[in-house]
Amino acid sequence: MTPNTRPPRRSTSWAVTAIAALLLSSGCVVGSEEPPEDLVDDNLAPDPPEGSTQKPEGNDEEIIASSISTSTGIGSDLQIDIYALERIEEEFLRLRMGVTNKSGASFDLGYGLARLNSPLSASEVSLIDEVEHQRYLSYSLNDGSCFCSALDGTIASGASKELWVIYPAPPEGLDAMTVITPLTPPMMNIPISDSSESIESVDLADREILDLISISDDTDTQTGRTEGGEEVSIILSSDVLFDTNSSELNSEAREILEQVAQEIDDASALNISIDGHADNTGNDSINIPLSQDRAESVESALGDLITREGISFDSEGHGSADPIASNDTEEGRERNRRVTVTFEK
Repeated sequence: MTPNTRPPRRSTSWAVTAIAALLLSSGCVVGSEEPPEDLVDDNLAPDPPEGSTQKPEGNDEEIIASSISTSTGIGSDLQIDIYALERIEEEFLRLRMGVTNKSGASFDLGYGLARLNSPLSASEVSLIDEVEHQRYLSYSLNDGSCFCSALDGTIASGASKELWVIYPAPPEGLDAMTVITPLTPPMMNIPISDSSESIESVDLADREILDLISISDDTDTQTGRTEGGEEVSIILSSDVLFDTNSSELNSEAREILEQVAQEIDDASALNISIDGHADNTGNDSINIPLSQDRAESVESALGDLITREGISFDSEGHGSADPIASNDTEEGRERNRRVTVTFEK
C-alpha cells in the first residue's frame, strides 16, 4: 500500500533518508499558448518594447534568484531568473520570471517549461510549500488554456524574455516558497510579496495542490516508509522480522516493532492496516498463507506493544501480487518480501 505522502514530522533511528518525489502530474491538457486578453489586467503581463526580445532599458528590477539550465542543448547558457512571487487579491499567486539566452545562437524554449500543448510558456513550473509539504500546480482555465503568458517566438542570442504564471494562493502565513522548473535545479526560499494589482473575473479550473511523496530507507534494518498529508505507511522487511519460510517473529523484530508501536501511540488513528507481501518465488498456495500469517504475527505483536485504547487491526496477505521492485534480482525480491503497516496520523 503506497499512499500519497509527505516527509516525516519527526525522525526515527531507522528512517534516515528522505526523497521528495516531485514526478506528479496534473493530467491537464492546455490548449492555448496565451490566456484570453480580456481575462487579465494589462499590468499582469509586462511586455518588452515592440519588436524587442530584451527587457526594457532602464528596468532595474531586482533578480531575487537565478539558476542555470542542466538539461537543454545550450546547457548553462540558458539562465532562469525569478523577479517576483506576488500575492494578488489574497486568492492568487503570480510568479514573474525571466529566461535569458547567453549562447551564440537563437534558442527555442519549446516545451522546456511548458505543459503539453502549451509551448513557449512556463505552465509546467510549480511551487513547493515546504511547511505543509505540498506542490502547487499552475492554474488552468476551464477551456483548458493556460493562465499564463507565452513567448512569441525564439529567444535571440544574448536576449531575455519575461514570463508570468498564476497559481492558487498558499496559506496567509506562508512567506516563501521553492520554485521547481523542469530545466534547472530548484530555487529555494523565494519570498512572497504583496501586489496591489487585480485580476479580472476568470473561469478557472479547479486548483491543483498535491501532497508530496517522501520515501525513507534504512539499509541496516531494510525498513522504509512513505508519509504524507493523511497517512503513514511503514515498510518492514520480512527478512529482518522472520526466518526463512517462518511466520514467527525473530529476536530482532521486537526493537523495530516497538518503534512502530510508539509512532502509532503518538498518532490519532484507530484503525491499523497490516499487509503481508512475498516475492514470486514459489506459488500462491505457499505465498498467500505465509504473507497472511506474517501480517497476523505483526498484528499480534503491535497489539501487545500499543498502549492507546480503541485500536483495531485489518490484516491481509497478498502473496506476490503487489511487488514494489523487480523480482528478477535478489535485491528486488528482498524488497518485495515485506510487511507494511499503514495508519492515519
